[in-house]
Amino acid sequence: MKIQQINVVLENTAGKLYEMAKLLHQADIDIRSLFVTESREFSTVHLIVDKFDLAMKLLKEQGYFANSVEVFALKAEDRPGGFMKILEILKANGLNIEYVYGFGEKSENHAVFIFRISEIDKAIELLKTGVVGYLTQDKVEGTKKGSSWELIDNF
Repeated sequence: MKIQQINVVLENTAGKLYEMAKLLHQADIDIRSLFVTESREFSTVHLIVDKFDLAMKLLKEQGYFANSVEVFALKAEDRPGGFMKILEILKANGLNIEYVYGFGEKSENHAVFIFRISEIDKAIELLKTGVVGYLTQDKVEGTKKGSSWELIDNF
């Protein structure tokens, strides 16, 4: 249920994101999801890729400051209030969302969101109510270009 996300710190200057993406592209690593947060001097690139181990190895070998964190992907009904179901469960149980971002692909009539949350195991247990579906690491690694993400309908 957890997915490994790579966080890479980049200097906030022109071409740095391109250079990192080119390195991954040359190794035939597919960026499945990308989210960039920025500050004045540096940016943090949050990546979910199809070849996690290879990507981490290459990034570190090339001198990038990269680490991994556990996140999870949930699907919510793609309609007004669909996302609120997830937030209501998390809020009612006092869980803090460190960040969340939308995932580019849809799964049927659902939107996909990537969550980084302080107590990930507790959040996963709470969300096993079947209210939402989720994405597993093996689906991230096994999904090929051109095919849709397979999300488990519920826990």
